[in-house]
Amino acid sequence: MKTILNRIFTGTSRIIPLVTALLLCLQATVQAQITGMRVGSGATRIRIVLDMDAPAKFKDNSTQNGVVLDIDTAADKMQRKINDASVADISLIKKGKKKSQLVVGLKKPAQHKVIVLKKPNRLVIDVYRIQIVKVTKDLGNGLAYTFWQDDMSGLPVRIYALTLAPDSRYELRPFSGAGAVNGRGRLAKAVAANGARAAVNACYFDTDGWVIGNCKWDGSFFGVDDTPRSAFIVDKEGKASIQKDLSYLGTVSLPDGRNLTIKGLNRQRITDDLVLFNRNYAGSTRTNEHGREVRVSKGRATEVSAKGNMRLDRDSLVLSGHGANADALAHIRRGDRVAIAQTLGSRLADEARLVVGGGPLLVEKGVVNVRSREESMASDIAYGRAPRTGVGVKADGTVLLMVVDGRSQYSAGMSLKEFATYLKRFGAVSAVNLDGGGSSEMVLDGKIMNRPSDGSERPVSIGLGIFRKEQTKGRKMRK
Repeated sequence: MKTILNRIFTGTSRIIPLVTALLLCLQATVQAQITGMRVGSGATRIRIVLDMDAPAKFKDNSTQNGVVLDIDTAADKMQRKINDASVADISLIKKGKKKSQLVVGLKKPAQHKVIVLKKPNRLVIDVYRIQIVKVTKDLGNGLAYTFWQDDMSGLPVRIYALTLAPDSRYELRPFSGAGAVNGRGRLAKAVAANGARAAVNACYFDTDGWVIGNCKWDGSFFGVDDTPRSAFIVDKEGKASIQKDLSYLGTVSLPDGRNLTIKGLNRQRITDDLVLFNRNYAGSTRTNEHGREVRVSKGRATEVSAKGNMRLDRDSLVLSGHGANADALAHIRRGDRVAIAQTLGSRLADEARLVVGGGPLLVEKGVVNVRSREESMASDIAYGRAPRTGVGVKADGTVLLMVVDGRSQYSAGMSLKEFATYLKRFGAVSAVNLDGGGSSEMVLDGKIMNRPSDGSERPVSIGLGIFRKEQTKGRKMRK
């Protein structure tokens, strides 16, 4: 009996592998079948989905006249006629017992993409109404330009980017849109007047050109902001970075021991105000006689006046007070020691050669981190899609200037999170948002590269320009 049982079990153990192999062989010979075709239409593409009961191989034999896929899969004839400016019709044709062909007739040349999906098995064909274009041009000496027309989750977007290598022969510098004075002007004209190779719009501003944001070049401020916000900086060694929570604080130490707080810089003086002016503002303070002004040079008062509209120069600063602040300045005499201290709350930023403030922070340590709430950004900036301008820094120190068009049929604009994602896709490990909307603009070699959403250039207050280094070598900087 024992011998018989051994023979039975031995025979069974031999049969099981044979049966398994036979089943696998039969499974391998089963022909895949296309079980259905679905067509969907979006803002920028038409999506065709072929449902299959098993994986299948295909060959793309497309031409300018149509998308043609030869598929190693059986199918019944299926056809769709659609009303579209790009696609005329879609046909699935039977090509024998084991093959089929998908033909998408095009009314005009269009790009397409084929995606293979599993669980369940599908073949997805996206036919784009807009062309996906990404072109990069090397401009030499460490400067490059990229244009990217992309499909952003079914929405068209146009992106313009300038990259500046850390060892390039260029440097970044802010300048006034109004020329040699504070105010607003068209970026293309200001770029030409300042001799920049390229530029983008930078800081926020109000209607009279008052710069809203910490903006400094070589120790001299263009504008300040006491709201803690992020900024792009370049230190004295030329290293670029993004710094969080920079907030301006200016103080004045008077001869009698009192300390005053500076309430604004390079802007109109208002009631009970104390404003600090430098040559970046204009040729004079533009104030009236209802106040008091003191010129300070090398820590001493060199001129005092109650007439207003004091002249501005490169070698001094002017304190302009109204109300109680004017009364405090009235005690200062020529020759008195007057100490003016200015800080952004960061030693790195205080010592930096360049500071351009904006907000909010978009990318931090390689991770998208939009800090709209932390930086008290207005709702029209923080929410919704809009044209955008921003600056990022790559891991190797390369600086990225980016502009995105918006509010049009060819470019939807971006939310701050979407903008941050694209900056990261370009390689930014840190990035900050700058002024956007109708102000978003890029100028390169005298040409406006993007399409401002106003239909023409909106006058801006501050531009961030790319200058050849030899242009600033030896030039006396404004103080």
